[in-house]
Amino acid sequence: MEKKSIETQENILNAARIIFAKKGLSGARMQEIADHAGINKALLHYYYRNKEKLFEQVFEEAFKKLIRPLGAFLTDDSELFQKIRNICKLYNEVLTKYPFIPNFVINEMNIDPSRILNLLDIGGVKEGKIKTAIQINEAIKTGMIRPIDPRELILNIISLSVFPFASRPISEQFLYKDEDMDEVLKSRADGVAEFIIQSIKI
Repeated sequence: MEKKSIETQENILNAARIIFAKKGLSGARMQEIADHAGINKALLHYYYRNKEKLFEQVFEEAFKKLIRPLGAFLTDDSELFQKIRNICKLYNEVLTKYPFIPNFVINEMNIDPSRILNLLDIGGVKEGKIKTAIQINEAIKTGMIRPIDPRELILNIISLSVFPFASRPISEQFLYKDEDMDEVLKSRADGVAEFIIQSIKI
């Protein structure tokens, strides 16, 4: 693909990310995406036949960025506490770079949950879930951590890592009005990891 063609396609995707994040699939219009990308609608349709095809690419890209840290956590061979620190740091890095992802993915998943069915095994999520559950149960048996359902622990990690980015517009105005929200979110990675570890550690 020629350099100009690659640049045009990336401009389209950047515009689509912004418009879809704001308006979702149903509210977005191809003309609006074309205008934002600085091209005409005919050229947009040359690259993407319809809005659904463009959305599928943007959604899949966003979902992969959201699910890959989970896959990395579940397949990580590190000891449990280090794994928790690793995923909190990774989620923070990814969502700092792509802050629109949580709300975008959550909104569209609620509208059409079937979109994620073919994407759930990215990075070995399904296999890693079993592996991590065994590791958590072993840590319980050896007295390393208090009894907890592995699913609850995994959900707590995801929730505490992702929700602050999803709720940023409210938190920024209600809790951290006079602070740099980027710095607040950046500093949370270590704090969240230690909060979770201390909640289960014996």
